[in-house]
Amino acid sequence: MRWVLVESFSDYPRGEELMKITNSSITVIHLKDNNESFMFTERNLVAGKCLIFRGNLSIPDPETSNHSLLLDNTGVREFEGVVVPYDDKGRADVYQTCPHCLIIVYHGVFEGMPGRILLIYRSEGKHLDADELKAAASDHRRIAECLKFNVEISFRYNGKAEFCQEKKKEQEEA
Repeated sequence: MRWVLVESFSDYPRGEELMKITNSSITVIHLKDNNESFMFTERNLVAGKCLIFRGNLSIPDPETSNHSLLLDNTGVREFEGVVVPYDDKGRADVYQTCPHCLIIVYHGVFEGMPGRILLIYRSEGKHLDADELKAAASDHRRIAECLKFNVEISFRYNGKAEFCQEKKKEQEEA
């Protein structure tokens, strides 16, 4: 499924900087054949340039957690065509709050600094309902405040920004 980032918050300085210059973000998440891990591709348009993350997430222990996913091995980060390994020791706490709503609290170590990002998604197509998103904005802010995120700096999708273009092979896989 394709998820469009509609709002996000951060609790570390570099994350807050990214919130200010992010234009759009779309994430594709696929359950792998083993039914225990997921492949993800996150395509961000940041200051007009593509920043792409790809990797695998797995459930660490299905007996003790039904919402936490860990980054398996090293993923990759691609920026301006340059691909490098990416391993922030990430953990994603994932909650589907309605049939077309997804909230992820991502914990990682970013450039040596621990931090979190609150990511609020709508399924592609549902991200264009401006009235619903406007009504939900105060709820999103309350969630961010409750989880101790900085609510003064955030990203909010404007409903018009283009997305980082996918390569033909990726479109066929989605």
